[in-house]
Amino acid sequence: MKSFAVLCLCAAVALAAPVEESNHSQPAMEHIHEQDDLGQYTLKYRTPDGTIVSERGRLVPTADGKDQVLIHEGSFSYIGDDGKTYVTKYKTDIAGAYQPEGDHLPKPVEPEPVPEVPVIA
Repeated sequence: MKSFAVLCLCAAVALAAPVEESNHSQPAMEHIHEQDDLGQYTLKYRTPDGTIVSERGRLVPTADGKDQVLIHEGSFSYIGDDGKTYVTKYKTDIAGAYQPEGDHLPKPVEPEPVPEVPVIA
């Protein structure tokens, strides 16, 4: 019985504690979503904390032309804890590979060319 009373007291304290307001819980200031019967779409929203998301999905034919695949392309930006705005642009290809780009993302390292080795006969 004591355990139940302590549990109820803990629950009451937790429910009475003030909740810190966060911009993440606020609704979008702008929200656009359009979609056609084929599943192609356009999405855009902006939040009070400065986050902006824009994306579209469109059908493209496969290499053999017999089918179609929905590819995605878009961008998102947000303001980091350091006050800088970070922008990421991305797309997916027909195989579904995600390809992000952004100044804050690591760049692939270009391999050094391999010198030709002379063939000794």
